[in-house]
Amino acid sequence: MCGIAGFTFPAGADTAPALHADRLRRMTASLKHRGPDAQRALLLAGAALGHARLSIVDLASGHQPMRDEATGLTVVFNGEIFNHVELREQLAGAYAFRTRSDTEVILAAFLTWGIDCVRRFEGQWAFALWDPRDRTLWMSRDRVGICPLFYATLPGGHLAFASEAKALFASGLVTPALDARGLKQTFQLWAPVAPRTSFQGVSLLPPAHTAKWRDGALTLQRYWDLDFGVTPDAPDAPRLLEELGAVLDRAVRLRLRADVPVAAYLSGGLDSSLLCALAQEQLGGTLRTFSVGFAHAKFDERTHQATVAEQLRTEHRVVELRDGDIGALVPGVIFHAEQAMMRSAPAPFLRLSGWVRDHGIKVVLTGEGSDEMFLGYDLFKETQVRQFWARQPASKYRPMLLRRLYPTLSVSQQSVELLREFFGQGLESPDALAFSHLVRWGNSGRILRFLAPEFAAKVADEDPVASVLATVPGAVAGWRPLARAQYLEARTLLSGYLLSAQGDRMLLGNAVEGRFPFLDTGVMEFAARVPERLRLRGLDEKHLLKRFARGRVPPSILERSKFPYRAPIAGALVGPEAPAWARELLAPEAVAATGVFDARKVERLVAKLRAPNAAESEADTMALFAVASTQLLAHHFLPPRPVPQTDVDAVQLEAA
Repeated sequence: MCGIAGFTFPAGADTAPALHADRLRRMTASLKHRGPDAQRALLLAGAALGHARLSIVDLASGHQPMRDEATGLTVVFNGEIFNHVELREQLAGAYAFRTRSDTEVILAAFLTWGIDCVRRFEGQWAFALWDPRDRTLWMSRDRVGICPLFYATLPGGHLAFASEAKALFASGLVTPALDARGLKQTFQLWAPVAPRTSFQGVSLLPPAHTAKWRDGALTLQRYWDLDFGVTPDAPDAPRLLEELGAVLDRAVRLRLRADVPVAAYLSGGLDSSLLCALAQEQLGGTLRTFSVGFAHAKFDERTHQATVAEQLRTEHRVVELRDGDIGALVPGVIFHAEQAMMRSAPAPFLRLSGWVRDHGIKVVLTGEGSDEMFLGYDLFKETQVRQFWARQPASKYRPMLLRRLYPTLSVSQQSVELLREFFGQGLESPDALAFSHLVRWGNSGRILRFLAPEFAAKVADEDPVASVLATVPGAVAGWRPLARAQYLEARTLLSGYLLSAQGDRMLLGNAVEGRFPFLDTGVMEFAARVPERLRLRGLDEKHLLKRFARGRVPPSILERSKFPYRAPIAGALVGPEAPAWARELLAPEAVAATGVFDARKVERLVAKLRAPNAAESEADTMALFAVASTQLLAHHFLPPRPVPQTDVDAVQLEAA
């Protein structure tokens, strides 16, 4: 994983090389945290391309930008093409390779198959490829959006692109301003709906898309999509277990390919434990594992982590975080994530990647994607129960099944009525596309009550739910309820939040590459074919995966209830250990100056959560973090803002 940046300029604008060179240096230097091993840039006739390298494959000769001398075709690439070895064998007769890098495989594949080459790639990528033969810039992003790629279309025939929005701002071609619609979408859906982002004029290439920029015109095309509407395989559990083993084994094996050591995150849950078991077997017992522990027992999973590490005999390390540590990390989280958030969960991941990097590790395996593919979230169980309830909406007993998911729910008459009101949304339309997510989106949407009146009026016509549903192919509406739920979860939370704000940005904030075996194409397409009752058996999530994991992970991991990963919020932002920045940016005058939230309402919320023995509701803590993260977003990026001290001289600029 690396950082890429660049821009095009129309014919006749090639006469300002000094200006282009300065812009390109600044863009590339702003991404040094993603690629500290080398920063190089190339100024071409019509395009400027920059690259900040994290050296993982072909350390000696895999430098970028990489150029094909015969055609002038030039690429900058962030990510990994895991099947580059197999593709190289296919292409050997058509292309004379000079390096062992997967970057050169992209060049050879494009010259052989055109932009459709991305359909053959197994990996995680964002690349920009300049073809001087017709002055065309091609861009592509991987199937599920592991690697980010931002762009901005500019007056005068320019297009600028980068791995992070801050590089676009560093160019001087884009002036940072918050996008009100993107913020409203974030507060309800947890992330903006691509291509919209948190910033005006900055777009995000959606996952599984290619883009073509020529003569000032941009065209996007989807090359792949998640398909949970396929006919499930016959419920032959032994055969499916064998096939699951084969696809997971291949996914892990491909992601262990590197010229540097590969370690793994170990959370103590099923997914990371199973990946560690498979990786340890393939590595012959040399796996290193890393975990986060919390001083606050409510969030801590160290007992389970230690159990797995001991059985698998990994070299294991843990970093502990206190409430005050979380608060101190949050400014860095928002600087790297470049979006508002409702949870502090990314903060420990930023610290963990730093801990990993401190121990000389550049690559880690991690378990994201399993819950989406194998029906692991409570949201899927909740959908099952609510679908059952919708058949008899007046039933007194069917909604009580939700207590099996949320055992802390009281059984008093008042709480039963609240339960019906909270979870009963949309029961009259169980076939509606958004049915599965109405409860979550309704809950997070309560943050909108804290908006400043002027801001709320400005985005009154923005319906975040309608915005995301408009991006869903019509065929999805005819899928089974759980299949619809899976698609929406992958389209919203997985791509926009987990893989971005909690994944790539927290990993690359400390120059660590994350690899995600459960998001291997073969694994995803296999999971879609597994009958739902073998993935969600009653209310037992990931049933087939658990059966496969027997004998590979400790029994206690298989038997434990699913533990949703969380991190402290109220204690981190308004508790005794709260940092100075939180006091300053949550002050009424600071909130009013930003203009997104109502300063008086925020003041009352802070006082409520700061009170001794305050009862922390999820709605209140989510609102608090939404306010704090938005304040930081404005503080980091909006003028007047501190000028970053980028070492522009560190970028090696070449002219072609």
